[in-house]
Amino acid sequence: MSLKGKVAIITGGGAGIGRGIAEKFAVQQADVAVIDVNQKGAEEVVREIGASGGSAAAFVADVSDAKSVAGMVEQVLGKLGRIDILVNNAGIRYIRPFAEHGEDEWRRTLDVNLTGAFLCAKAVVPAMMRSGKGKIVNVSSVAGYIGRPNRVAYCASKGGLIAFTKALAVDMRGRNIYVNALAPALIETPFNAGFTGNTELAQVWGKETIIGRWGHPAEVAEAALFLASDASDFITGTVVTVDGGWTSAMVRATEC
Repeated sequence: MSLKGKVAIITGGGAGIGRGIAEKFAVQQADVAVIDVNQKGAEEVVREIGASGGSAAAFVADVSDAKSVAGMVEQVLGKLGRIDILVNNAGIRYIRPFAEHGEDEWRRTLDVNLTGAFLCAKAVVPAMMRSGKGKIVNVSSVAGYIGRPNRVAYCASKGGLIAFTKALAVDMRGRNIYVNALAPALIETPFNAGFTGNTELAQVWGKETIIGRWGHPAEVAEAALFLASDASDFITGTVVTVDGGWTSAMVRATEC
């Protein structure tokens, strides 16, 4: 599943799952554009990739802003020459009871998690068409197809991202551009530090998966690599769940 000669944009690449994907793609010889609103985080990932012999460059962008996205894509093309892969990973989450969930939080969540994917795809598809092929991987969540408490905006945005994936795959028919999504759950990242930092809670939740533990960003990255590579050329419009079997059969801790 080599990505040699490919240029990959990873949004939210400065930490967590995005960082894991950026590092994995670099190992497979892609030229990686690490995109983040946090310049320091993006540059740190680029330094680590470079120290390991990989090729990467950092770019700052707010995926919810069309001008910021357009500027970022222009910079990537100017520096790296082409775009073959887009991983829409940037995301935010507010954990609030519905009654306390503000309209501003709702709109910001959809702007980043859903509109951001639309804007990035819109900006890169012309470059992919010029290259003759493209792969778009949207990082959704199991929260996109099951209800999770205190996360109405997050669930709505991730569910919308799954529907967006399927619809865009149809629209890209005949253009040699493949669109798929990942649906991770229980991944040990800074995003979930509030849960993994609670040793007792983290252990119980991990044991609810069939595999019996939390996942790691590198494991999500393996799935992203497959969907970004030529090995997945007969797959489009689908969702790959990366959750240790959690949504297939939640195991009670007393059964472990």
